Amino acid sequence: MSLPNQPPLDNVLVRKYGGSSLANVERIRTVARDIAETHRRGHQLVVVVSAMGSTTNELEEMARQASNQPSRRELDMLLSVGERITMSLLSMILEDENCPAISFTGSQCGIITDTSHTDARIIKVTAERVREALGRGLVVVVAGFQGVSEEREITTLGRGGSDTTAVALAAALGAVRCEILKDVDGILSADPKAVPEAWLHRDLSYEEMRDIAETGCGVVHLRAVEFAQQHKVPLSVRSSFHSSPGTSIGPIAAETGSKFASERENRYRPLSMDIKEGVTRLGLSTTEPAVALHWREEILRRVDPCGVITEWLDHGGSTLRWEALAPTKVLQGLLDQLDKAANTQELTITREDNLACFSFAGGRPDSWLEVQKHVGGVLEAAGCENWRLRADGSSLRVLVGTADEGQPPKNLPGDLAVRLHQALLPS
Repeated sequence: MSLPNQPPLDNVLVRKYGGSSLANVERIRTVARDIAETHRRGHQLVVVVSAMGSTTNELEEMARQASNQPSRRELDMLLSVGERITMSLLSMILEDENCPAISFTGSQCGIITDTSHTDARIIKVTAERVREALGRGLVVVVAGFQGVSEEREITTLGRGGSDTTAVALAAALGAVRCEILKDVDGILSADPKAVPEAWLHRDLSYEEMRDIAETGCGVVHLRAVEFAQQHKVPLSVRSSFHSSPGTSIGPIAAETGSKFASERENRYRPLSMDIKEGVTRLGLSTTEPAVALHWREEILRRVDPCGVITEWLDHGGSTLRWEALAPTKVLQGLLDQLDKAANTQELTITREDNLACFSFAGGRPDSWLEVQKHVGGVLEAAGCENWRLRADGSSLRVLVGTADEGQPPKNLPGDLAVRLHQALLPS
């Protein structure tokens, strides 16, 4: 991403608010009061907003009702509306709070992307109108998740794209910090709804945060972390519901996942655990790479790329094998098409449905075989009869299936999540 060749402004703070923080007008009013108070303390503020609550999901559902295969261009036109609603409402309320504000869409503030509809990448940020508005003493409210291509087409950045919008603007403006405000206290060792004893990371390095984001943890978008690291943007992840400091992310972490004592030098000490239920493991095997590529594109057309937990490719000799983990519910319908294709094309399909996936980030061990022995013991003690491990770089994925066809996985989400957390991420 290229940045404007202009001197940084003074004391610019970029904040991004997630959809749950802006779920209704009253929540937006609460956020507006906090913004107004921060502005009165002397900060030049750029506020990036997501769509309210479940607006994006509702718009996607409307699109699916309108068309079995909606055009990606038209999806972008539709989905970009959600953030525009939020930015307008927030700007109106800020004016009522005697805090002068102006709202901009992604295109109006100069977020230029490539042409990949529904999953665009930012290629440059001009931010000319943002700079001018800040110079007039205004709070600038920006619709996250969207930009405009060089062909002047509206584009969206994929799920979690508002994080990327915020970091890209912070980099372009030379902001002192980019704060990402959510409905969580910061970066936790696990989802506290599943693991009540989950603990908070006070500090993380960019590398550690990237490891966590890569496993599918949705607190901060992976591309946002990469932008922050590339342009040295200090990040803060905290709650919008109280003023606790949350998690700071920067070049060097004050403490890392390796802080835990262990009687074994190679005992696995990851940074976090992410939990996904209702997962399908889908494998394609073919002697025709074009066939695999076609179906991969069909899958990604239906599944937001951030919704694919992970994928693997194995190509040797004449056979290409591609495997992915993705939410079962978004693959429904496509799985039937794949089954039919297997009868007419050079294609073999393997799949397991209704899996739970526990993803562990960071803390690469000396021996994955030692990890397998340790984690396997925890799973067997929990009564899991159908499980497998996937070690990939600095991440580990534990897939747990049903013991009986058609039945939900045992000990989920609570008991097994707690057991694994206690074994690998002690407080």
